[in-house]
Amino acid sequence: MPGYNLRPLEMSGVVGKEQLKKLRGMAAERRKNMALFQKLFANDERFIIQKEHAKSSCFSFTIILNPKLGPDRDYIFQALEKADIGYRVITGGNFLRHDAIKYYDYDVVGGTCANADIAHDYGLFVGNHPFDITPQLTRLHEVLDTAWKESTQAR
Repeated sequence: MPGYNLRPLEMSGVVGKEQLKKLRGMAAERRKNMALFQKLFANDERFIIQKEHAKSSCFSFTIILNPKLGPDRDYIFQALEKADIGYRVITGGNFLRHDAIKYYDYDVVGGTCANADIAHDYGLFVGNHPFDITPQLTRLHEVLDTAWKESTQAR
């Protein structure tokens, strides 16, 4: 049939070229969301959050439940699910604890990976978006605050 002979890479290039026009605005919105996330969580010892070192436009917000305070991550995950808040465990966690590790020849300097274990056992992340998510971040904070309090009262 007559027509254009466009390859998938060419189509991707056209889409990418259009998306680049929106990049500054999308990055600015993500940074605004990050500022609110930090305002809500930064001074709360229950949550360890990522620090901003430059002008990033992160795709997600990482939260580590402070292990020194003995959080019940399962209870908190259940509360997030009940509130219909999407989350994921930190991608990969401690790779040394995955089944696939048996296929690799490796050495661990010092023998342990304490920080990776903390991320694995106490970490989660929620998505950021290139538009205002103030209501969602406020709700996230409310749900986490309530779930933490309930889980500690149950003990």
